[in-house]
Amino acid sequence: MPACHAGGRGFESLPDRHCIMIAEIVLQTALAAIIGGIWLTPLVVGPAARASLDDQGRKYFLKSFFIRFNIFLIIMIALYLGVFYFFILKEYEIFFSVTANFIMTVLLFANIFNLIISFFLDGSNEGLLSFKIFHSVSTFILAVTSFASLYLLIEKFLII
Repeated sequence: MPACHAGGRGFESLPDRHCIMIAEIVLQTALAAIIGGIWLTPLVVGPAARASLDDQGRKYFLKSFFIRFNIFLIIMIALYLGVFYFFILKEYEIFFSVTANFIMTVLLFANIFNLIISFFLDGSNEGLLSFKIFHSVSTFILAVTSFASLYLLIEKFLII
């Protein structure tokens, strides 16, 4: 008679369960990083730059910061989608069958567009209508990304 851990009796370890649990933690951490990054930027970085830099230095710093910040958001959203695709998605399940994946994919492309916008916004033409439109679109994309990520994070906590 084989031991209970020898196989065939239902006492085998379930590595998939541990992998899924770690993947869920990574998903929640990515969502929290997106939310935290978006909300800390206008509350900390903007006022600090306004208080400590002159106009020219502030424009250069904020432009370079927002380019790096958009790259950070794109990496976090891509991490979320990658972890879901490789660790959570079940066999023969369609990637967009989960609404959260569709939302995060749209946000990924929106933030790539926001990165392209940030290359053109340098603050030197603040009075122009085109600057105001692009700045409003950029702010809208960040707000939608933040609230969608917050919704998905709260949804994860309610499901667990």
